[in-house]
Amino acid sequence: MPWLLRHRVTVPDPAPGYVDRPSLEARCTTLDDRITLLHAPPGFGKTALLANCCRRLQEDGVTVAWLSLDENDSPEALAGYLALAFEDTHLDTTATRTTHDTPPDGPALQPGGETRAGYRISLLISAIERHGAPCFLALDEVERLTSPDAVATLNLLVRAAPRNLHLAMAFRIVPPGLDIATLLLDGAATVVRTDDLRFSKDEVIRFFDSTLSRQNLAAVTTESAGWPIALRIYRNAGRPDGSADTVVADAAAAWIESRLWRGLPAADRDFVLDIALFDWFDPDLIDEATGTLNSRRRLEVMGTLAGLLQTSGSSGSMCLHPLIRDHCANRRFAENPARFREIHRAIARALARRGQILDALRHASEAGDSALIGSIALEAGGIRLWIQRGFGALRAVDQYLTADIVAAHPRLALARCLVLAISGNVGEADRVFAMLGSSTNDFRKADDAEDQALAIDRVLVFGILSLMACSHPKTFEDYTERMLSLRPAEGIESMERGLLKCSNAIVGNMTARFDDALEWCDRARGEIGRTMHYISCHVDYQAGLACMALGRTRDAARWYRRGLDDTRQRRLGDNSTILFGEILAAELELERSAAPPALRPPPPPVLGECGAWFDAYAAATAVAMELALHEQGPSGARGVVDDAREYARRTGRVRLGRLYCALRVSLLVADGRPAEAERAWRAGELPVDDADCLDLDRLLWREVEAFASARLDLLIARGNHQRARTLAARSLDVAAQRGMMRTTMRILATTVRLEACTGNTARAMEHLTRFVALYETTDYARPLARERELAMPLLERIAGSRDDGLAPTARRLGEAIVEVNAQRPRVDVPLMLTREERDILERIERQTDAEIARGMQMTYDALRYRVRRLFAKLDARSRHDAVHKARALGVLPPPDSDRLARSPHDEHVV
Repeated sequence: MPWLLRHRVTVPDPAPGYVDRPSLEARCTTLDDRITLLHAPPGFGKTALLANCCRRLQEDGVTVAWLSLDENDSPEALAGYLALAFEDTHLDTTATRTTHDTPPDGPALQPGGETRAGYRISLLISAIERHGAPCFLALDEVERLTSPDAVATLNLLVRAAPRNLHLAMAFRIVPPGLDIATLLLDGAATVVRTDDLRFSKDEVIRFFDSTLSRQNLAAVTTESAGWPIALRIYRNAGRPDGSADTVVADAAAAWIESRLWRGLPAADRDFVLDIALFDWFDPDLIDEATGTLNSRRRLEVMGTLAGLLQTSGSSGSMCLHPLIRDHCANRRFAENPARFREIHRAIARALARRGQILDALRHASEAGDSALIGSIALEAGGIRLWIQRGFGALRAVDQYLTADIVAAHPRLALARCLVLAISGNVGEADRVFAMLGSSTNDFRKADDAEDQALAIDRVLVFGILSLMACSHPKTFEDYTERMLSLRPAEGIESMERGLLKCSNAIVGNMTARFDDALEWCDRARGEIGRTMHYISCHVDYQAGLACMALGRTRDAARWYRRGLDDTRQRRLGDNSTILFGEILAAELELERSAAPPALRPPPPPVLGECGAWFDAYAAATAVAMELALHEQGPSGARGVVDDAREYARRTGRVRLGRLYCALRVSLLVADGRPAEAERAWRAGELPVDDADCLDLDRLLWREVEAFASARLDLLIARGNHQRARTLAARSLDVAAQRGMMRTTMRILATTVRLEACTGNTARAMEHLTRFVALYETTDYARPLARERELAMPLLERIAGSRDDGLAPTARRLGEAIVEVNAQRPRVDVPLMLTREERDILERIERQTDAEIARGMQMTYDALRYRVRRLFAKLDARSRHDAVHKARALGVLPPPDSDRLARSPHDEHVV
């Protein structure tokens, strides 16, 4: 993962001269408590002690993960590093939560309420739970975690940590908001404080290899007060005679000034101040950036630094102890700010040439050089960085782009649009895109070398905005055709051509031109081969989507599996790519098997943060709806769809909202509410005429499928059987023209219901026979499983017939449907309510939503999501209705007035 610094997840090498402290190490490695806290000022050896404990646990066969935290850790970065730390222990953290996983305790991990980081943390927790054996996670320098959102993400892990995970945290001060008070109060924490870490007299003797006289021992013990870093600096000064110039109790700077510089030539001191600006020592990089020679040799022979350098076992890289590095960097800036900025600029340029873009930008930011930041970001390719390395890389770069930098570089402004769109803020992305078009004369600048690159970037970003906004992609297709007509010499490279051809495959799939989509996939592979792994995975997914719609289910499964395997094996650092592949595979599994899939997709807001497009939203919601329908019935499924509709409304995705509205209409009909379904159809502004439901010139194929299915459900429920027959016949014709096999089988299953309801058994058998014949090749069982009550008696006739061709297939299909029906859980509303939902019910009468959200420490949107889900479970239409039904079911106690009217004995019985 090129954007994650692997040394941060590697247990540091043993500190030179480390003194074993068996009793202290035993306290830190006990797995009886849930957490170990090492709380002490800098320089007390927390890292060295914790690292040694990790090595001992590894020797005992315990799974040990290490992570050093950083000020720049966002929630997403923190979740990514935690996953990487455990991946280095060979624990698979990419497997998605399944339906059968028990959600971790705590409201932040309830399905549907997660952020993207929260979703990744829940994946990690599930992986640790599945591992079963004890796991030990060491978190070093926790005080550097300054982002409140990142601290909240860490709290999520602390609260929901499974029993087999032991946490150990080392910090100077407790970061604001870190929730460890409960563990302390419950006695579930081992705390190691400053006095525990001070060296005893015996340990000081061992630290100095028994070379101190009694007098020197007394002087060193007194002056250092047992402070390990003070002892290390004192020993490296080479004069363990107690003649310190300054007695220091708690100031690292004083120790450095009084000991580190003593006897150090001015040139060496200047060299140390310079190298303090480097994160890790790369002698070639130091030579290049500082204009010096022989940095490696100078580091090796500089005895003053012995014991003050830290190394990473994985790479052998070294750096100054953070305490020393911070002090020296501050000293360099105070003494010579011009030199400070000059070196950071030189480091930035050198790292950019080596392709280490994020580190280069950070050093350019330290130098305060906006022009350099802009040039590095542009040289990295702008949005091409997304094509090459995934969205995480582009988002990381965007963090360094100020408003002034973006205004000066239109291509970086387009990159900002892309980041906004893929992060789910499509409305703001559209606004920035429109403003940029106005300020650049419709993305053209005369005599500007960026013209061609800007034009290509414009097409790519416009396409992404179209896909993320779930709008009709026809306009985008016109742009891609124009760009693909350019020759490579005119500025369009192979990777860009590959992305444009992959985009055309997406357009083909959305508009029911599936053969065209497969051809575009082949062309895209011709451009990128298997080298552009990030794009090639999406090409495989698009090939799978086309095959799924065409009914070529085995080919679809093969393409999905290939894309997922490639993503997982190469660890591309983009969990979104895995998520999309799993959602599409789950949709296929849902259609092929009458049983619900194992995957429980995340809600639309999380998909929005991952850069989902129309197909991903539609597939995820369909799978989530079917799971809810299987587990909770129509009301639970409506809750899923209503939440998705609210997200589509809030984010301006009108087309997606209409698709969800059609799903809601079908659910209302299934729940015996045809009048309400008809009102929902009109309110959702769905097509007025039946024929308009099938207009593939204006609609996407998924819309046609959903609209036609919902309209048929509504017509059948209203008794408009002849109109239903006409619409079904037209739907089958349209589906046949475009090869929409999945749609064909859904319509056939609905017509079986239509004719069975009217008593026309012969017509029903005719449609069912056709369905069974298609099932032989497609394995699409779900459409008929929805019609099991009416279809099963007819299916048994075919299964018991003498037709050697259809009878075995009918029996296989019938067995699958019967098996699922036997597994269908009984819906019991009182037992379905979680503790959190009961808490919401108790507050809902006397508090506003905003007050409830504050009291329960969740966001307003998260609270609203839970309230809507609660209403769906109770089949309630208002707050009052929800409370009334909860009391009728015994979920809530009666009102205060009723309780007061009862005797204490009666209240106890209630």
